[in-house]
Formats: sequence, structure tokens, C-alpha cells
Amino acid sequence: MLALLVLAILVGGSLQRVTGMGFGLVAGPFIVLLVGPLQGVLLVNVVGAVMALLIIGRVLRGVDWRRYAWLAAASVAVSVPAALLLRGASSAALEVGIGVLVVGAMTLALVTSRLRGERRRFAARDPRPLLVTGVASGFGSVAAGIGGPPLAVYAVLDRWDPRSFAATAQPFFMTNALAAMTAKLVFADASFPAFALWEWLVIAVALVGSIGLGELLAPHLSREATRRVLIVLAYAGGVATLARGLVHLLA
Repeated sequence: MLALLVLAILVGGSLQRVTGMGFGLVAGPFIVLLVGPLQGVLLVNVVGAVMALLIIGRVLRGVDWRRYAWLAAASVAVSVPAALLLRGASSAALEVGIGVLVVGAMTLALVTSRLRGERRRFAARDPRPLLVTGVASGFGSVAAGIGGPPLAVYAVLDRWDPRSFAATAQPFFMTNALAAMTAKLVFADASFPAFALWEWLVIAVALVGSIGLGELLAPHLSREATRRVLIVLAYAGGVATLARGLVHLLA
């Protein structure tokens, strides 16, 4: 299990470094399959927060702090109500919900990405789309460790500069994940996986290694190739998680 967990972190983390997002979407469903829904999502939150923290130093100058403030405020505000809604849900129901959320979010992001043109869909400096995006991302992070797709949808609709988006996503993902983790620990009776100290150290090494791997791969991977890998892995993980949840519900 640990070897598969390390593999999921390496793949998801390297994609996060190359594209600015994708760890929760790609690695999240596989981690849930390996560890379980409650502990798995909590682990995704922890690893995602640390990963974003490690990347922030490289992209700090490009962060749009105005957008970050609106997104983070909405995300933090929804984290406690989301944790309370999920409290008491069965493992099978959570797996079904996570699978549906992954597949639906990926499909929404794909449909939105096909919108072309230079015209912005939102008025300049209008905070309302940012607040809606923050709420959706915050709920996704609490429920499944997945906060990226709503942000990607907003970025496409608002014609957000890709470099600024990738930079701003990192402090937002860190804030989002920390808020979700805290809310679940306090209000949803969640707990961390019972790993031994050496297993946590292996996970930490895999986390750092995934960023290094992303650094090495970035100059050699085309944007389209990276996008295709992300899509295939996200759908595979989402469908597998959904299928296992349905089997448990119907058993």
C-alpha cells in the first residue's frame, strides 16, 4: 500500500508542479482507495498544503493577492458548514460522493476549457465570481480534497493569465487545504492515518521528490501531453472510487 501511495504522490505532485494544479484531482481518488475516504481525504489535504507551501517560494512574485483574498475568505467560511454536512456519512456514501465529484469536476473543467475567445465573462474587479469559486473550491476540498477544478473554470471564464493563475493557486490551495483539514478534525471526527514514523518520512520524501520530478519534466512535456495525462488519471481514479462505493452500498 505504501508503495502505491508513494506512486500516487509522485504522479500527482509532479503534475501540480508542471501545471499549477492537479494533485488532489489525480492523486486524491487513489489515496482514498488505498487509505479510506475520511483518512484519505485528510491525507490529501495535508500533503496538498505542504506541497503548495514548497512551491510558493518559486512563484511568489506572480501571486494576485486581491483574487487570493476573495477566494480564500469564501473557502475558509464554507469549510465548517461543509464538515458538519459530511459528519456521520458512511464510508461507502463518501466514496460515491468523491467519485461523482471527481468525474463531474473534471468534465466541467473540460467543457469550460473549450470556450475560446478573448472576451472576459466577468466584469473587472467583480468579487462575486471569486466568492462563488471560493465556496465551490472549499466544499470540494472538505469533501474530497479537490479544490482545483472550480478555480480552473473561473480562470478560463475570466481569461486569467496562466502564470498569474498558477502562482496564485499555490497560496490559495494551501489555505484551502488547511481550513478543510482543521474543520474536519474539529467538527467531523476525522483522524490521520495510523502510519508509523518511518512511513510518514517516506511520504515526506515522496512529496519533495515529486516537486523535483516536476522540475525535471516541465521543460520536456508539452502542455497538451500533460493535460491528457491529468485527464486520464483523474477519470480513472474517480471512476474506481465511485465503483467501489457503489459496490459497498449495494452489498
